[in-house]
Amino acid sequence: MKKAVLLVALCSLAVSATAGIMIYPKFLFLDDKTKSAEVTLINSSALESSNYRVTISYKKQNPDGSYTEVATEDVPADSATKLLRYSPRSVLLKPSQSQTIRVLKRIPEGLEPGEYVGYITFTEVLLEKAATKETLKPGTFSVKITPIPSFSIPIFVRYKTKENAPVTLTTQGVEEKDGRAALVVVMHRQKQDHRTAARGDLSVWDGDKMIGYIRGRYMLPATETLRTIHGNG
Repeated sequence: MKKAVLLVALCSLAVSATAGIMIYPKFLFLDDKTKSAEVTLINSSALESSNYRVTISYKKQNPDGSYTEVATEDVPADSATKLLRYSPRSVLLKPSQSQTIRVLKRIPEGLEPGEYVGYITFTEVLLEKAATKETLKPGTFSVKITPIPSFSIPIFVRYKTKENAPVTLTTQGVEEKDGRAALVVVMHRQKQDHRTAARGDLSVWDGDKMIGYIRGRYMLPATETLRTIHGNG
């Protein structure tokens, strides 16, 4: 059967981050006409409060689609971390409460045209429980590892450029993922000196029938090749 791959327009939807927590929108985009943007964190739980620390950092996009956080002193030229200010820096969400974080863009003199990327990250601050008589018994010792929920969305700052990075899409066969057949799709940047991201929804077609869909796939400005696994549905 003949396979066709189509890159279509990106839609912005609320993302379920952790149990009871939602974030909207899925990404922030600041162009020459936009000085600020807002992201809203929503606690949909009716019982529990949540406390989050808010940070902005740079993440490197690896060819396999994973991300590696880069230390502040090592961020590359396409990082937006120095272009962004935000408030508040911490969020306490009571049950069924929401909080808006405002991100402000500041363009320094002499900035090169192109697209710059950063990530706004929400990390839950877990409150320690008070010690009890049982935990303070002499001769007892225990270790408990508690995972710390953290989630991020990208922020794109586009300065004096309007085009998306042109890409080509190729397929590399089918492999198994989570017990299901999945198509391997590779995105290739056509212009290495074009400092913009490629963003869109990735659709897989069998003739005139859509057999797969990934919402919100993007290739960062510094990424040349991106391999993605595309499952059914």
